[in-house]
Amino acid sequence: MSTDHWTILSDIANSRHKFNPIDKNDLKEFSYFKKNGKWRVTCPFFLEWPFQDISTMCNAKYADYMLKSLKK
Repeated sequence: MSTDHWTILSDIANSRHKFNPIDKNDLKEFSYFKKNGKWRVTCPFFLEWPFQDISTMCNAKYADYMLKSLKK
């Protein structure tokens, strides 16, 4: 008898990725979250160290990207 240990949480974890402030799809997803206070389906991003929540992480990564892209 075969047992399937796959769970809904496994599906969610496997669909997540690192937030990329250059990726327009990631920005659209984060923009939706900021406007609506919720994700479209589920949060698509992994929480990265040293951040304690995904919203703060996305804000910081986007701000860092924009500041680095400024021409000196």
